[in-house]
Parts: sequence; C-alpha cells; structure tokens
Amino acid sequence: MIARSLRILVLALVAIALTGVPAAAAPARPIPADVTTTDVIIPIKNGKPLYGTVFAPRNAAGPLPGLVLVHGSGNGKRTGVTPEAIAFARQGIAVLAYDKRPLGDPDYSLLADDVVAATGVLREQPGVRPDAVGLWGISEGGWVMPIAASRSRDIAFLVLASAPGLSPLRVQNWNMRNKLAAAGVSGALRDTLSDRFYRLADDAGLFAEASHDPRPPLAGVTQPVLAVYGTADTQVPAAESAAVLRRTVGGPLTVRFLPGAGHTLRVLDGTGMFTDALYPSYPDIVGGWVRAVGAGKVPPPRADPSPVQQATSTAVTPSAWWESWPAQLAVLAVLLVGFLSYPVVALVRRVRRRPVAVARPARLLAAVGATAVLGFVAYFVTVADSANWKGISPGPMVAGRPVFWLALQAVALITVITTAMTIHAWRTSTADRPRQSLLIVAGVLFLPWALYWGLLLP
Repeated sequence: MIARSLRILVLALVAIALTGVPAAAAPARPIPADVTTTDVIIPIKNGKPLYGTVFAPRNAAGPLPGLVLVHGSGNGKRTGVTPEAIAFARQGIAVLAYDKRPLGDPDYSLLADDVVAATGVLREQPGVRPDAVGLWGISEGGWVMPIAASRSRDIAFLVLASAPGLSPLRVQNWNMRNKLAAAGVSGALRDTLSDRFYRLADDAGLFAEASHDPRPPLAGVTQPVLAVYGTADTQVPAAESAAVLRRTVGGPLTVRFLPGAGHTLRVLDGTGMFTDALYPSYPDIVGGWVRAVGAGKVPPPRADPSPVQQATSTAVTPSAWWESWPAQLAVLAVLLVGFLSYPVVALVRRVRRRPVAVARPARLLAAVGATAVLGFVAYFVTVADSANWKGISPGPMVAGRPVFWLALQAVALITVITTAMTIHAWRTSTADRPRQSLLIVAGVLFLPWALYWGLLLP
C-alpha cells in the first residue's frame, strides 16, 4: 500500500512538472474560419489506432510543409495543443495534432514509434510536401523526438520547445527545488522534499525513464533543429539544456530564447493562469524557420545568448544501501512497532486487568516518537501532493521554515531527549525491561533516521 501510494504520487508530480500544457487548458476550442481541419486515424504498433486532426490554412497556395505535434508528459489529448496547431497553421504549415497513446508509465521508445507513424500519416495528406514534414514537441517531447528522428529519415526537421537536455530525474529534482524556493522554503526540508524523495523514488523503481540520457539520441540527429526556450522557465533548466544541444546535435542548430516566457511558451493572464495565446514572436520564429527549411533553405546555425538560470541543476546520486527503499521501509516499520507497542501492550494488560508498570519517560517517548514518525509521513505526503504547475504549498512559514515542519522538528528533538531519559531509567530499574527495551531500540534508531530526513537539521 505504501509503495503504491508513493508510486501514484511520483507519477502525478512528474506529469504536473513536465507536461507541456496544464490540464486546465484541455477543453475543446473553436476553430477559426481561416483554418481547416481534417480528422485522421494513425495506425500504431501494439495498440489501438490513435486519432488526430490536421490543421491547415484555408487559403493555402501550393504544397505545405508539415509539422507533427508531440505532447509533453501525461496522457495528452490533441485539444491540449490546439492553440499551437492553430497558430502554426496560420504560419502556412499543415499541422497534425493527435491523441497521445495512454500509458501508465512513459515509454520513450514506444512513443517515438507513434511519432514515426504519425509522420507517415501526415506525409500522405493532400497538399502536404512529403519531403518537408518535421516534428514539434514540448518538454517530454524533447526526449521522444530525437529517438523518432533516428528511426526515420522521413522526418525532415525538429522543433524543440522547452526541451530538456538532462535526465528526467535531474530535471524533476531541479523543478521541485525551484518550487520550494518560490514558496520560501529553506533549510533541511528543501533537501528532504527534493534530493532524498527522488532518490528514494528512483531506487524503488517508481520513476519510469528516470535515468534516460538524451545526449546519445541528440548526437544522432543530423536533421536541422530549432530549439526555443523561455528565459523564465522554472520546470526545465533552459540554459543548461541549450548548452547540451549545442554540444551534441549533429545537424544545423538554431537556439532561440524568449525573454520572460515560461515553460509552455504561453501567455499568462492576470491570475497567473495559462491562456490559449502563444508568447509573442514564438509562432513567427517557428513559422519562418519551418517555411525556410521546407523550401530547402536551411537557416545558418545561430544561438541567442544564454540567460542567467535561476539555479544550477545537480545530479541525483544513486541510493546507498541504507537509503534504499527496503531499508527505509524496514526502519519505518521498526520505529512504528517500537513506539506503538508500548501503549498497545499497556492497553491489553489493562483490558485483562493485569498490573501495568508505569515509566514516565518511556510513556512520553512512545507518544512523541509515534507522533514524530506519523506526523512526518503525513506532512511529507501532504506537501508533496500539493505540488502543481504553479508551485507547492508547505503551509504557514516562519523564517523560511513551515510552522508544521518546525513543530515536527521540536517533537523529534523531544524524542531524542526522552530516549536518553528512558535509557537512564532502564539502567536504574528492572521493571518491565522487555517492553522498554523495544521502545529504546526504536528511540536509538530514530536518531539517524531523523537526521537523514532532516528532522534534526537546521
């Protein structure tokens, strides 16, 4: 049950963090009069056919270059990228948006096969130049498209939007640290909710494609590539990712940065919600570049100056044996059994009307120890689950620390103190030693556990 809950939480956080378009932007949108739509079916391997729509300018003259839209993370529908499809169609491009294959876990290789299949369908559409069909993809699409491009030379070019140049685990960890910084969280809790959480999730195998290295697929890309990033992106490290592209992409590369744009490259309204409007100049940059490549006039390589990134990402190191999920689960079980067994045994004895030895330090240790462990788990899950594309909610803050976290740290400190008191009482009294011994084992084990998870750190 614990592993299943953690798995669901990790998948939800990744989908929230790396999706190209927020779920709130998914309802069907009206199609403007200057754009035509044609529904298509995309046959794929090992699955039911996918459904898509081709968007094109109504008064198009001559065959058009084509662009297949590749979703970000999550089970995206074509409605989620309809604003991009309309905007790019108005640039004189035939655009295919399709419903992403529904997957419990991302599988970049399988998704890349779907992209290749969609490319084949768009190449066969009337009015589309079959030798000028490329891909546009946002966020997770930046991991998928290079794989697809290496499998099909029918893919003429790539447009990477907010594409990560680092592993999913490293990007997600960077994203979470940005959320915590924006919420004003500092100190040990920041490391607990980022590095340690994702290290545990990766060790437990709950983070699919966590260690995917985008560099080998990118190095195999010989087609022209346009990469577009927003300088205000807090979900993907734009400067670092662009640097990876410049070092690895084999074909002609253009890198553009949009000042002030966020991860989705969409305009925000007054409340901070995404709108259907693409960031100014973004459609023109994509349209002009795609039309030039489609006409056989590949723009010379260029790169805008890299912006100052909010923070530098760090690799998430593999877990040591004592950090592994079996070890952590075993420790948690010992702590709960050790702390809770003391009052449970006392209750059973009272029910059976047997004498109950009372040791005040031990009784206090059982109470605060159980509170610290259960409170930590509850708070950890609650805060992590509060993360969304806007940020995270740690609760009321005092000096960079959430009030609830400070309370848990106080309880943890009391647990350590009462452990020492219980050990002293155990040494000076022979009463009820077995029950106190189990409690002391939990108290002693609590110290390194609480240090690791930050409960006893500033």
